[in-house]
Amino acid sequence: MAHLIKLEDYISRYQFDLHRYPSQYSRMKKERWYYVKSDWEQFQLDSVNGDTKEYQYDEVLEEERGLLAQTFERIKRWTKRNRDQVEIVDMNDHSRSIADERMKNMTLEQLKQSFLDDLFYSQLRWASSSLVEESSIDPRYKRDTWLRFFAQKVPDNYFLMYKPVFFIKKAPIELDIILISPTEIICVTIIEGQEHSVFEASSDRFWTEYIDETRKKRISPLLSLSRMTGVIREIIDDAELSFPIRKVVLCPTSIIDNKMQGANVELVDRRTFDSWQTRIIKHPSPLKHQQMKVTAALLEHCHTVSYQFEDSQIADEESEQESLEKNESQGLK
Repeated sequence: MAHLIKLEDYISRYQFDLHRYPSQYSRMKKERWYYVKSDWEQFQLDSVNGDTKEYQYDEVLEEERGLLAQTFERIKRWTKRNRDQVEIVDMNDHSRSIADERMKNMTLEQLKQSFLDDLFYSQLRWASSSLVEESSIDPRYKRDTWLRFFAQKVPDNYFLMYKPVFFIKKAPIELDIILISPTEIICVTIIEGQEHSVFEASSDRFWTEYIDETRKKRISPLLSLSRMTGVIREIIDDAELSFPIRKVVLCPTSIIDNKMQGANVELVDRRTFDSWQTRIIKHPSPLKHQQMKVTAALLEHCHTVSYQFEDSQIADEESEQESLEKNESQGLK
């Protein structure tokens, strides 16, 4: 799962210590999965033993349900805070639905997906709060398909900035999607058309979408990409850094008919989307020093809107941080 380091203009923990939080988050993810998978395996073993006894006693079922409750209690201790009442309700409902599914012989793949869905809430949490401040996150991001895709499918050697707001020349500028890999920055913009429609890509201000026997004009995604690369290049140059920038147009449901000449942009449509995703996922390199420096420079120019916690909330955050540090130092046993 990619490190969601910036979401819109929300405050992010990564802004304060970029070198610390990536390793901390990766360790937290590893530890959570260890406990969830271990409990699931034990549950499967108990279920098999129960089947041989034909579940003659209600106590067996109660014991299994208790095991499930312990599993999700571990997850909730990591992700829920008393002040997030809406999130608590959502996670409680989600946990109950997962428990019900697991009682119906949940497979390992289903368990993995449920684990990723729960972890997604932690990503949102880290991308909208620090130890002493937080931002009011829009609930729509919990249902944002593309945010979930990039957060869950892209590996954790990438940094993800999703619709970040940069403050350039005393003015906020909202960009699209930025992936920072160990070797390059990937600027991504998405153009979604009707299923099986065809986009005629040109260097003009507008592209044409052909739908059956009709056509309509769509604003060219190249305009957004040019704005993104311009902002990023200026920041990198001012920081006296060098890092490649690649431009990508994603069109997962339609076909792109490329009519452009010599355009330095990768066009990914429904024919090539799977292979593009595979290349992203299989990037072998770990986090690199130059990648960290470039990411830090970008974060310094991000616009942030937040407010401070009350004293009791700060204490809760510090307690959570101490718990993370303790687990990080001890490692998995």
